[in-house]
Amino acid sequence: MTHPEFPIDGVEIREVRLPLRRSYRSASTSLNERHLLVVALHSGSAVGWGECGPVPGYSAETIEECRAGLLRAARHLTAGGAGDETTPATVRFALGSAVADVRGQLQGRPCWQTIGGADPGVEIGAVIGIDPEGEELVVAAEALAAEGYRRIKLKVAPGRCLDRTRLLRTTLPDSDLAVDANGSFLPDDDAELRGIDDLGLLFIEQPYPARAGRMASELAAEVATPICLDESIADLRDAAVAANSGLGWVLNVKPARVGGIETATLITAMATAAGLGVWTGGMLESGIGKAAALAVATLPGMTMAAELGPSRRHFETDLVTWRMDEGRLRAPDRPGLGIEIDVEALDRFTTAVETVGAGF
Repeated sequence: MTHPEFPIDGVEIREVRLPLRRSYRSASTSLNERHLLVVALHSGSAVGWGECGPVPGYSAETIEECRAGLLRAARHLTAGGAGDETTPATVRFALGSAVADVRGQLQGRPCWQTIGGADPGVEIGAVIGIDPEGEELVVAAEALAAEGYRRIKLKVAPGRCLDRTRLLRTTLPDSDLAVDANGSFLPDDDAELRGIDDLGLLFIEQPYPARAGRMASELAAEVATPICLDESIADLRDAAVAANSGLGWVLNVKPARVGGIETATLITAMATAAGLGVWTGGMLESGIGKAAALAVATLPGMTMAAELGPSRRHFETDLVTWRMDEGRLRAPDRPGLGIEIDVEALDRFTTAVETVGAGF
């Protein structure tokens, strides 16, 4: 990240533990809370916000590595230098979001406009975890459809894919559906993936581990259902390989995974030019990180519903407030990220604070 065009006076880093309303489980992770690092970047009277929240079992970096990376980058930025491109992706997402927030405030424009967003109204999809089955799965699916979500995606894994996906399709015969394996399948146990190819799914997401590109390519050539890449797209280079492959991939572009708003914007443009399907995913962010991801979801190349549902799905108390209207979220029209921090909630869930620079 290059040094922004405005001075950075100070950086505040808060360690936050935000309880989840219920446990979240996928094939790769299990969470009861979100362990986050919230960044407040001060430039004159403007304060920009960002969020760093690696997901254990999913992210390449740990919270300890992110804390060290944030402190190192904050010292560079307050000294007038540039950020370190070797810092973890979630750190670059947090700092880049905070910079975009300040930039928008100084320009008097919302962040989604400054990056070329086309429509602040974003269609939203929802996810059902890996545990529900039988009647519990039916009830969850019907409730999400009634709430207006435009796509419902089911977390799957070997042995927990075929029957559950068929039940989901039977429950919602006319809905847009997808599945997400979080890289849990291998070639000798992927018959279930081929077994759901007749269900008219929008995509099968990340069937194999992130670096199993050959296996994913072979599956994409054999089945009619598009294959969506998530963990396999870690940066712009990975996106370029996918765009140049000639296969009809769908890309899940998570700003927190690929290194921030700027990189996500470049990947979206590249994928769109190659005719790939693109959508924006989240990483169980609070409203701070979600606001930055929502700005990316407004880009004209985003052809599918984003997975950035309202925070009430995951948190009893968020650090900001979000509302959804008939399956859509609207990016704020206020300058910058346009978020209003719930100071009481932020203070209540903060467990440690570190500062770099002046003014504290």
